[in-house]
Amino acid sequence: AAAFIKQHDTAHPVACIYGELGGLQDAAAHLTDVDVWGINVYRGKGFGDMFDVYADLTSKPMFLGEYGADAWDARSNSENLQAQAEATRDLTEEIVEHSSVTGGVCFGGFVFEFADEWWKDSDGSAWVHDTGGSAPGGGPY
Repeated sequence: AAAFIKQHDTAHPVACIYGELGGLQDAAAHLTDVDVWGINVYRGKGFGDMFDVYADLTSKPMFLGEYGADAWDARSNSENLQAQAEATRDLTEEIVEHSSVTGGVCFGGFVFEFADEWWKDSDGSAWVHDTGGSAPGGGPY
């Protein structure tokens, strides 16, 4: 698909979203027409070694296609907007620390998302923020 896009538009870079880093090296080797990678990462309140590992896998620039924290705190079985805000701030600051502007590999990211996806719980209501579904990590992050 990236090669097809480049045949019709040579003026813009082609991005591809990839979930986490496992297998990215193989994908990048086969998808050589991709100019920039977007990575969807949910590791809690920090990215760990993700930026360093990414830099070892490819020299192409990257952005966070999705990052953030759930507002649901499974520990207390309630919303925890303060913890969500804290995690979002910390994650955003970590992106800035690894910014391509200052020599890092990352040129930004998209917070996902400002509304929790309670409608994905098939036993719940699409219109009411009920307590179904799951909160990966078992807590506010």
